[in-house]
Amino acid sequence: MKILLCFFVLIPVARCQDVREEIITKTLRFPASGPERSLLVDNVQGSIVVTAYEGETVEMTAVRRTRAKSDEKFREASEDVVLEIQELRSRIELVVDAPWRNRWNRHDFRGYRYYGYEVSFDFELKVPRSLNLYLHTVNDGDIEVRDVSGSFEIKNVNGDVTMTEISGSGHASTVNGSLRVGFKMNPAEECTFRTVNGSVEVSFRDPFSADLFLKTLNGKAYTDFDVTAVPRTVPAIREKRGKKIYRAGDAYAVRAGRGGPRLAFDTLNGSIHILKHQ
Repeated sequence: MKILLCFFVLIPVARCQDVREEIITKTLRFPASGPERSLLVDNVQGSIVVTAYEGETVEMTAVRRTRAKSDEKFREASEDVVLEIQELRSRIELVVDAPWRNRWNRHDFRGYRYYGYEVSFDFELKVPRSLNLYLHTVNDGDIEVRDVSGSFEIKNVNGDVTMTEISGSGHASTVNGSLRVGFKMNPAEECTFRTVNGSVEVSFRDPFSADLFLKTLNGKAYTDFDVTAVPRTVPAIREKRGKKIYRAGDAYAVRAGRGGPRLAFDTLNGSIHILKHQ
């Protein structure tokens, strides 16, 4: 079932100069049960907050804020920018669609001055604890996840990513922001934690066993755990103008405990902190 929301319920709660605020609430259900259930939230401007609870439905509250130059531009924004909701067999998808974008950060937004309007969505969602999460936003918002145990793929561009009391495995990244993750149960499978301009801080339960791959250019890496160095793999070799070029790679590998899943930590301008969960 596919629902296009422009002014679904859309209760106006505030109007201040050229900004209008509307609230969308909805209960979303999975037609089927099982471990493959997942939630996708694909946002452009705004935040995403996900909290686990002891229930089987996804409880959504979304605050839509529209800034426009005129009443005509408000009407244009309501037609152009829509929240698409799909309740499929094993997944729920919330996608903010607009004329300038495609899914997963392929867009060409020229800004408020060009369109005459700007629309953001701030999502708050209560979800079943074991749900798998695919969350994405680009501007003007952070992503927060609390107490989930499913797998995850979290992507931000201009904002922080914060995950607390996590029990699953997956990938979390941002570009201009910090990444903070705290595990309630250490991951059993491969994970990556990556940013470009910001710090990476991840805490694990003691005892902790994993193979850690650390990469930072303008920063340092710290850990609370005892680690031993892991021998590097055979350097890659290529030839240029008859000369062989060896490259060992930029990541430094260490082993915590007896070793285990591959956990990669990567930042360009920032430090890496691998901590004991307090």
